[in-house]
Amino acid sequence: MNKNKNTNINFKRIMSALLSVIMICGALSLTSCGKEEPIVIKESETCIIIKTNAEAPDVSLIDYMASLKEKGDLEFEVQNSMVTSINGIENPADYSKCWMLYTSDSENANAAWGTVEYDETVYGSAIVGAEALKIKPNNLYIWVFKSFN
Repeated sequence: MNKNKNTNINFKRIMSALLSVIMICGALSLTSCGKEEPIVIKESETCIIIKTNAEAPDVSLIDYMASLKEKGDLEFEVQNSMVTSINGIENPADYSKCWMLYTSDSENANAAWGTVEYDETVYGSAIVGAEALKIKPNNLYIWVFKSFN
């Protein structure tokens, strides 16, 4: 009887250790393999790309940007419904330069209004502002600080 009791205790210890190892391996595999691409990519000081994933919420781009701002992923300012500053770079008072929005969302882009190339693909200018533009899953929203001189 004592032998069975020792066998049960050893079995429980082995199973407990095995379960711990499985849990640790599972946690490590999730953290190393499950890394997502960044949502905000700083291509340069004057080119900021915002990526949406398959689970993009049904909100305007400006609301999505506000959630990124809360997380510390992006800084921006809006005045009179216009994005006037991104990551500390502000539109000058004479608007000789300003932040322009381009998108991969073909329903909300117009290449005749201007284009930008990113990652060997050309994107058209957004046809509405960030407050009116509803984000869509798996799209890019590209802010470029452009000169008009």
